Amino acid sequence: MEPQTSQNGVVAVCILKGGMGKSTIAINLAHRLQKNHGKTVYVDVDKNGHGTEFLGFGEAYNKNGQLENVIFRDTHPSELLIETEWGFSVVPSSTEMSTINDRMKNQMNADVILKNEIVDPLRGEGYEYVVLDTPGDPSKVADNALVAAQSFIVPVIPGQGSISGLERIMESQLLPIIEATDGAADILAITPNMLSESIRPRKPDRRLLEDLNENWVDYLPQYARITDEQWEQIDDQGRGDIPLPGIRERDALSDSFTENKPVAEYDSSCDQIKHFDTLAGIVAERA
Repeated sequence: MEPQTSQNGVVAVCILKGGMGKSTIAINLAHRLQKNHGKTVYVDVDKNGHGTEFLGFGEAYNKNGQLENVIFRDTHPSELLIETEWGFSVVPSSTEMSTINDRMKNQMNADVILKNEIVDPLRGEGYEYVVLDTPGDPSKVADNALVAAQSFIVPVIPGQGSISGLERIMESQLLPIIEATDGAADILAITPNMLSESIRPRKPDRRLLEDLNENWVDYLPQYARITDEQWEQIDDQGRGDIPLPGIRERDALSDSFTENKPVAEYDSSCDQIKHFDTLAGIVAERA
């Protein structure tokens, strides 16, 4: 079935498991959207605030009351905006996110609070794209982010629990939203993330890629799809130009956050930037 998206430019990077690299993808996605497609804001609604701190805005994360005032009072979210030197804007997370989550539970229309109080007002300020960095655990804030976005990118990594986290968010949140919107909501991509160099048989990277290509291939970006011929190349150790599908671990990616920068601003030669460009292109076309 052809996707029938609402084309609101809002995307949530989401999975119900921590440590999947959501912030890495969300930040670099926001940067590439800003660079290549239009005015973008990165909104960190993860209570851990990793993305906010990765970008060097830990002081904003520790300020009390600001995000709460936006969500529950009349403060406009533009008052929270941090303008970065890389073009895109940031709405930082807050140490009060757990309190905000608890307060949301007692509000009327509790699942559309982020949409009404943050996302829609920012779209009204001229932002073409809103990238939501979501919590890794079930919460009212996570529900709000998914309802506000209705377009989703799901990162998964090698190792135990990753596919089960994917299955949980699909069954408990994403598919119900898609059904409730008659297909207007859309899973834009499931992307393997944090892969190593090795795709040898029986290794975690191999098992993940086999599972995704067997069971989830319709959701995979082109850089994560593996043909039978490519599997043969991978298994033939004597052949050159072995494919390296998925977003892979690189020193530049980890070092860029030490330097509080998107990877393309830290090392423009990093070979993973093209994958963030691919994701940005998918968002620009379908979100």
